[in-house]
Amino acid sequence: MLLQCDASQLEWRVALALSEDWVGINEILGGEDTHAKNQTAFGLPSRLIAKIFLFRTIFRGSGWSFANDPDFMHVSSDPSFWDGMNEKFYKKYYALDKTHQKWKDVVMSGKPLVGPLGRSWLIPIKRDFRGDLKVPMNALTNYPVQGTGADLMMLARIAAYKRIKDSAVECDFISTVHDSIVVDTREKHLETIKDIFDGVFNDLQKIIKTTFGYTWVVPMACESKYGPNMADMRKFT
Repeated sequence: MLLQCDASQLEWRVALALSEDWVGINEILGGEDTHAKNQTAFGLPSRLIAKIFLFRTIFRGSGWSFANDPDFMHVSSDPSFWDGMNEKFYKKYYALDKTHQKWKDVVMSGKPLVGPLGRSWLIPIKRDFRGDLKVPMNALTNYPVQGTGADLMMLARIAAYKRIKDSAVECDFISTVHDSIVVDTREKHLETIKDIFDGVFNDLQKIIKTTFGYTWVVPMACESKYGPNMADMRKFT
């Protein structure tokens, strides 16, 4: 039987941790539905649109890109509408915006961005169609989040492997793709392994502190599902 463990809101939680944006962090600490709250705050038509909007906007999706995306054109095909949504978003999460501007200055100086866990990213400045220098905002906002997220998943995978091995539960690690870890085990062990993954993600802040000496300010969480194959997975009740 397969069990798939997915990190909850990995990119969003990492972005909040790197920027120490307490507006977003307090939403997580308070157990609020960030997407429903943003749907109302930004006047978006559905929670799903608000969810997709959040994850694209943290990587600086432009108003033009939203307006020309078939998944968003039914809401508005006017770039100025989506530019307005972006402006509202970064007024709300102002510390995240401030962090992006700080990263921009670092990239403009020709220096690498350095993450809190030791990973670094040298992001070259590009030129636009006129030949003018242009800061690649999509790259400089994406690399630190995705790279640090990969480090967190590495820590979670290692901790889960050790805990499963210590528990003497039969289990094979099958794959890790982005924010997902898949294992193969007997049906009788599913609940035990789910509990182990829950414990690992609950302990990630302490694991980061022990491993890197860095205080991670955002709690982490995961969701698990299981099934005989990847097409027929169901959530735990």
